[in-house]
Amino acid sequence: MFKYSQKAGILSIAALVLAVLPLIIAVIVIPGLPESVPMGTGANVRWGSRFELFIAPVMAIAVGLGIYLQTSRKAAEHAKSSMAMAVATAERFMRNAVFTVAAIDVADIYLLFTVFAALRA
Repeated sequence: MFKYSQKAGILSIAALVLAVLPLIIAVIVIPGLPESVPMGTGANVRWGSRFELFIAPVMAIAVGLGIYLQTSRKAAEHAKSSMAMAVATAERFMRNAVFTVAAIDVADIYLLFTVFAALRA
């Protein structure tokens, strides 16, 4: 993404880090959990496999990679006619990638928090 602008390159690195970080945390935390963990709190507790906690990190990587590939395709398409449009497209798409992956990360952190809170109760 540095081909289009420094800002787009930095945003793509940020999106990559935000996409991979939950997987690293999951790989560290999940092996120490019991086989069955509570998925929720209060009256709506459902017990599931600890490996279900890998769903959000895998989603973050899939969404981040998908947006990155779409950005590369769209920016290259716009670069044929206008480099300014390609830069704007790359920056806008990568900014959206950062926000989208960050939202998935927040949901993953909340899920892990509820699992640990329910296990301590």
